[in-house]
Amino acid sequence: MRSTIITKKKVCVSCGRLDYHFSKKMCKQCATIESTQRRIDKYEDEEELESIKYLTDDLDAVFSQYIRCKHADVSGYVSCYTSGKKMKWQEAQCGHFISRKNFGTRWLEDNCRPQSEHDNCFLSGNLEVFSKNLETEKPGIVEFLQDQARQVSKPTRDELKCLVVEYRHKLELVKKKFKNQ
Repeated sequence: MRSTIITKKKVCVSCGRLDYHFSKKMCKQCATIESTQRRIDKYEDEEELESIKYLTDDLDAVFSQYIRCKHADVSGYVSCYTSGKKMKWQEAQCGHFISRKNFGTRWLEDNCRPQSEHDNCFLSGNLEVFSKNLETEKPGIVEFLQDQARQVSKPTRDELKCLVVEYRHKLELVKKKFKNQ
């Protein structure tokens, strides 16, 4: 038994040719091109996100080393900013007064100091002592950092690349002060 459905050629919404509709009122050629373009766009979006994530992780690592080395003495020892405990700079962590979730303050040097693992992780940064020390060191900085944290910030790939290059260079300069390196 044969089908009684008669297909007619209609105008393609994409190219305007008279042809059979294949998908979404488009001819087969235009529908194929559109679906392929959508897959390419999706792949490029995923690639961009991975790239930004990689750059962010790389910048976090370099920036953390820079902060710890900057505050270390010539022997490579640093004091925890909140407890005063002495340790090698490699054992310290980069503590943030305003959480790293805020990109506006994440890589601000005024927001970061070396901390022991105990103070940074188990005492959640020991923020009360951290803020007192910051205010003593630089009056008005706590309010400034809190204002900066309220600003919406989303760094671009180029900005992240520039920051990575900048902090790698600064890290090399700071490491020159150590005696044994």
